Amino acid sequence: MAIEIVGLAIVSGIAFFSLASFVATGVRLVRDDQVGILTRKMGGKELPQGHIIARNQEVGILASVLKPGLYWRSPLTWKFESVPVTVINPDEVGIVESIDGEALPAGRLLGDAVDCDSFQDGRAFLQSGGKKGPQVEIIRPGVYRINTQLFRIRTARATKIEAGQVGVAIALDGMALAPGYIVAPKPVDAASDEGTRVRQYRFFQDGQSFIEGGGYRGPQLDTLQPGSYYINPLLFEIQTHPVADVPPGYVAVLRSNVGKELDDNIETPRIPGSTEDLRQPIHEGIEGLLITDRERRGILRDPVAPGTYNLNPIAYNPFLVPTSAVTIDWASGPHVRMDLPSPVPIEFEPGTEGRAAEFFKFNQLRVTSMDGFHLDVDVRMIIRIRPEYAPFVIARFGSVENLIEQIVHPLIDSSFRNRAGEEKAIAFVQGRSELQQQALARAREEFLHYFVEAQNLLIAYIAVDQSLLDTQTRKEIATQQQAQYQQEALAESERIGVQEQRARADQQTQVVEAKLSVEIAGSRAEAARREAEGVRDSTSTRADGDAQAVKQVGLATAEAFSAQAGVIGSERLAVLKVLEEVARGNVKITPEISVTGGGDGNGLFNAWLATALGPSVNASGVSEITDIANEDGPQAEPGSNPEVTEASPAEPGVAVPNQIPGDEVVAVTDGDAEIDEKG
Repeated sequence: MAIEIVGLAIVSGIAFFSLASFVATGVRLVRDDQVGILTRKMGGKELPQGHIIARNQEVGILASVLKPGLYWRSPLTWKFESVPVTVINPDEVGIVESIDGEALPAGRLLGDAVDCDSFQDGRAFLQSGGKKGPQVEIIRPGVYRINTQLFRIRTARATKIEAGQVGVAIALDGMALAPGYIVAPKPVDAASDEGTRVRQYRFFQDGQSFIEGGGYRGPQLDTLQPGSYYINPLLFEIQTHPVADVPPGYVAVLRSNVGKELDDNIETPRIPGSTEDLRQPIHEGIEGLLITDRERRGILRDPVAPGTYNLNPIAYNPFLVPTSAVTIDWASGPHVRMDLPSPVPIEFEPGTEGRAAEFFKFNQLRVTSMDGFHLDVDVRMIIRIRPEYAPFVIARFGSVENLIEQIVHPLIDSSFRNRAGEEKAIAFVQGRSELQQQALARAREEFLHYFVEAQNLLIAYIAVDQSLLDTQTRKEIATQQQAQYQQEALAESERIGVQEQRARADQQTQVVEAKLSVEIAGSRAEAARREAEGVRDSTSTRADGDAQAVKQVGLATAEAFSAQAGVIGSERLAVLKVLEEVARGNVKITPEISVTGGGDGNGLFNAWLATALGPSVNASGVSEITDIANEDGPQAEPGSNPEVTEASPAEPGVAVPNQIPGDEVVAVTDGDAEIDEKG
């Protein structure tokens, strides 16, 4: 009995221990940082074909999880597993792949999002039609209690767009992109307002909204600005590109890749105020296609002004066109022309400016003159493309480089070649200024047809054959020497003139004195002449007065004599007058000196004596006679009336005594009476 009791006690203890062990084995504690996952091993229905997770009491992994707490599950029926909670860091996103669920629709890559509390309610996920495979929905940063047997979670870094970058999204799932499209069009059921459409899928962060909105696969038109985004990398591949920088002096011509390919001409380039003759007609309508709608395919009519833009380089290809100046050189030296990768879209590298080539360099223009000399001409030309014409240039030529090579270079080259062939080498060189002006004028006229302004053309240098230069040099040297000799001769002539002037200057004092002497002598002569003229005029006037007085006296005397003669007779009157004169002593009737001659030979002596004494006697006699004459009339100035001292005919009735030494004769005339007396 005791043995039985002991045996029963042992059995009971073993049973209790076994039961306790069984109970203890089924007890599981789920901590706060864990998730409990149960797997039914028996006692349930068989899983449907293709299912992995039990939804309705089937044998297998249960979709639901155990929250933190203490649980007991029969170890015979259940397999208990605790796993860490899912933690998504702030700079990460959780990418979910379901191992069970409905099959993905044909053509889809990701399963649509369902209401399952961010994959924490696996049962709701499966019952709501969750799809097997990668999911559209992502898990945002946080802590989640997710059945890791149902959902495989992996993390990826959140999408970050750095400053100076632009994000371009390429959808990997959605509606298939129709043929003829490069960039996905707007979803068909999206709102027309751009802001509403962007908010609808929250800048590609709400993948389900994108899918439900009819989003297309492929590059998307909308871009991402700098910042961090929680984007499902299984739905969107994000490419980053530098922002488009249009530097000053440029415009960007955009070629739109949005929309379906177009084959109709929207607008063709026209020259304002002229015909459509472009010298090289557009062969295909699409070559000149310009549009104004950014969501249509083609070259946009309005260029983009200088600035920084978040440009989608897949949707729009920018072509930079310099609008300030483009320099083209034809010069010696290495060929350093800058090549522009066109029509490949311009890629803007970080920290650099993607610019179009604004300096082109070609070899010298080698031309041949009419006389067979080879000339190398260095030319620099500056052209400008107006901003409004930039789209036409890109539509026509594809790039500025093509414009230079196809139009500018051939035209300038031909202009100089043609001109050189028409002139001799020296004339070509000497006519450089005219050549420059003509080439510029022709370029301006021709470039107008291609919407290009020729601003300036400069000929820097013309390299001439050395033999021709030597000939011209010798000729010029000879010419210069001839000019030098002429200048030297002219200098010598000038030196002679200077010396002559210096000599004249040295004698200037004497010259001035001589001139002054001449002037003084002239002034004196003029004074003497005028004084003589005064004396002459005075004497003449006085003589005229005296003559007039004598005449009047004579006339009066004559009238008196005539009256007396009429009374006593003329003869008696004459005798009477003579006697009056004798009585007055004015007439001498006896000589003062008597010289007689004889036969003794003294006659010659007597004659000499009479001659010697004669002047004194004659002088006294003349003086007396003069005094007698002055009694009856005014005295004449000496020398003014020589007739008074000479024997001359007197006025009628006037007695003029005259005394002659030796033989004196006094003649008194009165009419016809005449008395001669000889002493």
